[in-house]
Amino acid sequence: MFTQKVHSTGVKNCSVFEATRSSQFYQICFVVRHLKYKSTSACLPPRIFGKLGCCIIRVNKTASFADKKQQRCYLFHLLFCGGMASMLKKYKHTILFVDDEKNVLRSLERLFRKEGYDILTASSGEEGLRKLDGRQISVIVSDQRMPGMTGSEFLRRSKKLSPDTIRIMLTGYADINATMDAINKGEVYRFITKPWNDEEIKLIIRDVLKYYELTNENKRLFKLTRKQNAELLDLNQNLEKKVEERTREVRLKNKKLEELYKVVKGNLFDSIRVFGQLMEMYDPDLGGHCKRVAALSKTVAQRRGLDEKDCELIEIAAILHDIGLIGVPREILRKKEKELTLFEASIYRQHPVLGYLAFNSIKSLRQASILIRSHHENFDGSGYPDGLKNTGIHVGARIIHIASSYDEMIQKLGLSREVALNTLKKKSGYEFDPEIVFHFMDVLHNFNPVAGTEMVIPISKLEPGMVLSRNLKTVGGRLLMVANTVIHQAHIEKIYNFNQIDPIDGGGVYVYK
Repeated sequence: MFTQKVHSTGVKNCSVFEATRSSQFYQICFVVRHLKYKSTSACLPPRIFGKLGCCIIRVNKTASFADKKQQRCYLFHLLFCGGMASMLKKYKHTILFVDDEKNVLRSLERLFRKEGYDILTASSGEEGLRKLDGRQISVIVSDQRMPGMTGSEFLRRSKKLSPDTIRIMLTGYADINATMDAINKGEVYRFITKPWNDEEIKLIIRDVLKYYELTNENKRLFKLTRKQNAELLDLNQNLEKKVEERTREVRLKNKKLEELYKVVKGNLFDSIRVFGQLMEMYDPDLGGHCKRVAALSKTVAQRRGLDEKDCELIEIAAILHDIGLIGVPREILRKKEKELTLFEASIYRQHPVLGYLAFNSIKSLRQASILIRSHHENFDGSGYPDGLKNTGIHVGARIIHIASSYDEMIQKLGLSREVALNTLKKKSGYEFDPEIVFHFMDVLHNFNPVAGTEMVIPISKLEPGMVLSRNLKTVGGRLLMVANTVIHQAHIEKIYNFNQIDPIDGGGVYVYK
């Protein structure tokens, strides 16, 4: 709601003191005093009535109004309805007048045709019903006293034919009871007494048409709202169905992707196992070394808190970290690194780069190839092939370096566990990452149980996660797995298959309890 005080119009007879604007209309309240002059006019400020067009107040003392209250009412309606004229013009209204007196019909037709309305007339209720049928009539004005069908009966029947039409009754004071009864029954919106005042009846019709427009607009908006709500409900239901269908499609695709990923992952590990078997075929000790290093490295990575993806990457790189040694003369592989000649050392030190080159072109193994290249880098930068140091070395390569060195101390150099652990401590901060050494020491206390806690079980009782306590060989002397290897499902299948061709020596498998 907007309220604004307005200065006097400058005319003695009329002053506008308040303008109130609602959402659609302007209502003008005013005081008229000392109506002594025949005519007075004044234009109101455009800042108030700019949207209403030209608003001119004209006071005419010669008008035959009953009292000053009617004069004020006339000014109000003149100002208000004059301002609404532009709004009414966009509607084309038809008014039906029904009266048995021809002169009354001619008078009404002459009066309202100047207002721009379409005028229909009927001299009886029956004729009025015929003209009403099939037409859109805004207002019906009917006399009450007519021969044959009365005005009340006509308006009652017209309501059934055109319920939206506004019905007005022309009546004399003698018919007031019948008129009030018709109003109470809902057939009549209002009544006009005879004789009427031309200006008054025009104002009444304007008000009625405004009410008609508002009522029909409300109905139109209500229907539109219901239609839009129905469309929205239908849209929501369709949207829910589409979302459900889309969700099912996404779940199905995700399931297929998961299955495909499992297949690809399975193929990748199959390929990695093939490479591991190639190393084992070339040199059983080399293959066993890589398997033990992989098991140790994965456990240390998990203890350090790396995520599953990184742990998997480290395990793969550890299995393949010495792949570059395939083709290196076995006599070089049997020697300790300090015993190698310069020529032999140059050959041996090429294996990290050869392993990197072997897998760097394979997208799924590219990250693993970086760890393979760096697994001989020392924490202080004294390693090879790139002289990396500290955190410039991938954490996975630092883990593999410690696990590989420890396994060589035990398997190749024949050192005891205590001596090997002390060596790791001494080289911590120089050759090895102190943090990784800490986690490695923690892991070893649980990873390699002490002697005397082993047991022998049949192949059928093997389970993933068990750790071999002794080397596993066939009757024919073939080394299948080395001690301290963590058994996986693939190992169990391998042991079972080999046992069909070349039985396991002793018939059982030694594992830690």
